Amino acid sequence: MQKAKVYKGIYYIRISELPEDQQVQIKNIDSKDLIIKILTDTELMSDCVAYADYQSWFQNIYTRVSPAQEEEKVQEPQKASVFRKLKHRLLPDT
Repeated sequence: MQKAKVYKGIYYIRISELPEDQQVQIKNIDSKDLIIKILTDTELMSDCVAYADYQSWFQNIYTRVSPAQEEEKVQEPQKASVFRKLKHRLLPDT
């Protein structure tokens, strides 16, 4: 699991800095709302995920399987409920 980076109190990871298998799987998640942008003094990082969401994804969803096998597993109800919880936490009006 990747270590968190911190910018002005925001704990995050950058998708582009993850191992390739994690990059592929996290880019295929149903809720693109988990991907956030962070504007620093020098750049706009548009491939970030809040560290708490990354931890939850890593512990509950991430597996070391091929992307084709992962697509089949995403349909499982347990994984869908994790996405709903994360989405609801990020977007409370949904």
